[in-house]
Amino acid sequence: MKQNDRTEGLRALIRQGLQSVAHKDTLAHLGDRSSYVGMSDIGQHWECPRAALARKVLPTRNSLERLLILQRGHWFESGVGQAMASLGLHVLPQLEINWQHQSVPIKAHLDFVLVWGAPVNAVRILEVKSTDKLPASPHDSHLLQLHGQIGLLTKAWSKPVFSLRAEDGTLLHDKMTFPQLCFAQLGLQLPATAAEASMEAWLLCLSMKEVRAFGPYGFNQAMLDTVLDHATQLWGELTAFRTGQLTLVRVDCAQGFYPLCTYCEYNGDCPKFPQGVQMPQWEPALKKLAALKEQRTALDAEIKEMETVLKLVHRQTGTRDWVDTGNYRFRMSVTAGRTTLDKDALREELAEIFHTEHLCGIDVDVLLARCEHTGAPSERLTISPIN
Repeated sequence: MKQNDRTEGLRALIRQGLQSVAHKDTLAHLGDRSSYVGMSDIGQHWECPRAALARKVLPTRNSLERLLILQRGHWFESGVGQAMASLGLHVLPQLEINWQHQSVPIKAHLDFVLVWGAPVNAVRILEVKSTDKLPASPHDSHLLQLHGQIGLLTKAWSKPVFSLRAEDGTLLHDKMTFPQLCFAQLGLQLPATAAEASMEAWLLCLSMKEVRAFGPYGFNQAMLDTVLDHATQLWGELTAFRTGQLTLVRVDCAQGFYPLCTYCEYNGDCPKFPQGVQMPQWEPALKKLAALKEQRTALDAEIKEMETVLKLVHRQTGTRDWVDTGNYRFRMSVTAGRTTLDKDALREELAEIFHTEHLCGIDVDVLLARCEHTGAPSERLTISPIN
């Protein structure tokens, strides 16, 4: 028991330290986030307006797990910055854009802006995201955030709304145009308008083992309009909440299956989860089942890693035979891939056949639907923590 108490004490000490670092970093680089709408706020509002508003007006629990996730993003970002600085690139870290849209204060903080002056005149925005697993495609909220950044940079290019701070938060340059700031900080001459420069935005996702880039993305007026619309909606909801004209219950929340609901700090009284039957006696069983599933996930990852290592070992032996290890033997073999039906390709082939043979009266989609078979429904148990 005493050892457990000391372990929890150490965890509490780390949590307190991380919370202090997060608070100082936020004040130094982001300021009072309740006084403006940020790009991440807009991305979250696109996904769930209720969560975006709650993050603005309610305190966070700041659990150790959440603080580690937040700090992991900062650590990854710092590492990427050091890598680019070692190459001698012209980089503006955490470039700040202050913008007003219909009296809505908006701030964009761009992780990294790479700049090349004349005769190249190129600008590259790099947004860094840390993830447990690399996504196959970028999240829509991240894309919306990225389009907001390149949109505001394009629109605000020649306006004195750009600022830059040192690593400790000291203000280096304030209320400058983008060309003025680039000349003052980097000594680079840039054209007077954004139209004369090559501009791209990239999303960089990093896990502990891999990195994946998505892009390039250019200026898109429709996407910028969407960003500004969500900023206006969120600011209106924030104003109404502060004046007592709106409660969180009346704010829209994410509908349908949405995996981030599990991690939302404000899901305890979310209207998406209506009050059900109260059976507190099953709390220990659910807690144990959730823990077992986490252990299974960790074991699956460990098994996959061990199998990868042993496959590499077998490949390096240069043999196709079994490898004896004592009480065990192992061998790597190649199995044929699973045969699947490409319905899109089949649909195109059938449409071409029917068109060639002048059987245009046949609906290919209806024909395929008649050949489909739906299996029996299955039951699924979903467990979601109440935060």
